[in-house]
Amino acid sequence: MSTLHVTGSGPLARRLAPLVDAAQACLARNIVPGRQPGDPRFFLRAGGGYPTPWTRDSAINTWQAAAWLAPEVARDTLLMVCEPDRSAVVWDDQWWDQVSWVVGARELALVTGDEAWAEQAYLIAVATLARLDERCLDPATGLYRGPAVMADGITGYPPRLHDPARATASFVLDHPGTDRLVCLSTNALYVLAFAALADLAQLAGAHPDPWRDRSNELAVRVREGFWLGAWHRFGYLLGEHGPSLEQEGLGVALAILSGVATPEQARDSVAGIQHTLGGLPAVWPPFPGLLEDRFGRHGAALWPMVMGVWAQAVAEVGDAAAFGAELDRLCLLFEGSDLQFYEVYHPVTGVPDGGWQAGRDWASEPDQTWSATTFLGTVLHGLAGLRPTPAGLAIDPCLPPDSGDLQLRGVPWRGTLLELDLTDGYRFLPGRT
Repeated sequence: MSTLHVTGSGPLARRLAPLVDAAQACLARNIVPGRQPGDPRFFLRAGGGYPTPWTRDSAINTWQAAAWLAPEVARDTLLMVCEPDRSAVVWDDQWWDQVSWVVGARELALVTGDEAWAEQAYLIAVATLARLDERCLDPATGLYRGPAVMADGITGYPPRLHDPARATASFVLDHPGTDRLVCLSTNALYVLAFAALADLAQLAGAHPDPWRDRSNELAVRVREGFWLGAWHRFGYLLGEHGPSLEQEGLGVALAILSGVATPEQARDSVAGIQHTLGGLPAVWPPFPGLLEDRFGRHGAALWPMVMGVWAQAVAEVGDAAAFGAELDRLCLLFEGSDLQFYEVYHPVTGVPDGGWQAGRDWASEPDQTWSATTFLGTVLHGLAGLRPTPAGLAIDPCLPPDSGDLQLRGVPWRGTLLELDLTDGYRFLPGRT
């Protein structure tokens, strides 16, 4: 596993250095030996409380940091969540997660420059998306059905979708009708995935234009379907009367990162985003029906993964002050939990707390991999502004005001290690290998 180092005499460098080290240590702890015949030598588990890789976690962890720091493990983990013949991503009971695989696969191909992987990933992605088109695409709207990217738990949805007869069932699909939901995050992720597939096609020697066209066409449909013009923001769930008014944190982030949001809509979204005292909640405002001192596990809870991807979206917009505030909120969470990377945090106190769902309190699992990888991704993609493309690496840092002297050393890129001075824009430091 490669190692990043934050150096510098400025206040941000001094603050980030121990956090980046701790996040990498968490990532390393979650690289574990294969468990049974057919498993790779090592794979990346979802976290201290989750021994399996899971499609969504594998993809997000690869996209955020593992493609950079542990590429062989990332590749083997992505293949673990494919069908045994590696023809497509495995079809399981969280089928809406499958499309995320394409985004992780693309990051791995671009960062490593591995053409053989790009060719293999391209074929897997094409087959997976063809199956999703057949089973999940609504021909009437041109949008994809399925729950939200983050919300596999029922507390991520309004009470009207909860079946009272299944009050102790936490899984969203245990409640009737939830398989027909149309959500912002999932559809924005498809937009991102089609663009990722275009890049994989280019690397694999196939034609990228059809996939880029699909990404652009879907972006228009998502924008028209979910933008709340009177409120200057995106809604969450699409119904017969338009989008619901809730704010879906990951959905808004993905709308910006995928290009669903126009530049003006992206700026409005950053300016109008609603936080709790601790940070950006998964969904806001809280849904009714819970006791005053409790919060929904997939509702008003703080998931560092959501907060990290959102911070990267803010950096994409180029608002350095707002990005600095989001980075500060993430740092405070992990500093408050002794540099440990828990799964879920309380929206007011910021302490690790798994929230309420299906009639009980849940634990916030330790060593949650994507809590660590999205923090690292916030440094790599947000702060340093690393933008891998088929043509090479673009760099567009977003340095918060008064950051001071700061360098990022040991950034792996296609067989070399980059040393970046981010103090004034960026410059390559001498002596990189």
